[in-house]
Amino acid sequence: MAARILLVDDHPLFRAGVAAVLRAERDFEICAEAADGMEARRCASTLRPDAAIVDLVLGGDDGLKLLRDLRRDCPTMRLVVLSILDEAVYRPKALQAGADAFLSKREGPGPIVAAVRQLLDRPMPARSPVAAAAVEHEVAGLSERELQVFRELGLGCTTQEVATKLGVSIKTIETHRESIKQKLGLPHANALIVRAALWAREQGLSR
Repeated sequence: MAARILLVDDHPLFRAGVAAVLRAERDFEICAEAADGMEARRCASTLRPDAAIVDLVLGGDDGLKLLRDLRRDCPTMRLVVLSILDEAVYRPKALQAGADAFLSKREGPGPIVAAVRQLLDRPMPARSPVAAAAVEHEVAGLSERELQVFRELGLGCTTQEVATKLGVSIKTIETHRESIKQKLGLPHANALIVRAALWAREQGLSR
């Protein structure tokens, strides 16, 4: 069965482009489109999509408040932010508000498809001994420093911020990122960020 996705963006042409990209995938279905927060809340409440792709700039609406409302009202729905706003500033804010992933509108369509598919392929965070054991097994192969880098990425830190916090060069952090990506079998950098954010949420971490 195709995953049902809600698109939330106040630019009709951009929204249509994202919808076309997702409709080209057999396992995705656009169940609704919304241009503002009120419509998004209504669609989410009545249709219960599997995932929502949400812009943070929605006219006069507060996109971060919308994320918090959607996370509260639809706790099992995956939330992907797709925004033109500065990623270094708004990714941590979006993750803290309940988003599962933050993507830039400057990226091509590939990361959107990959991020949504990866999120839907993974169970929602659960607080149970079994879930905790599964999470620990996933990162067991990382070195202590790699786990530190993974944690900071999951909390929304940029490569520069991680390097500063750990007192090493950006090049060193980039080397750790590549090693983590290979150990976890992730195809690209964006998949690493998504996985790290999910792990941080599963651990109950906050910045």
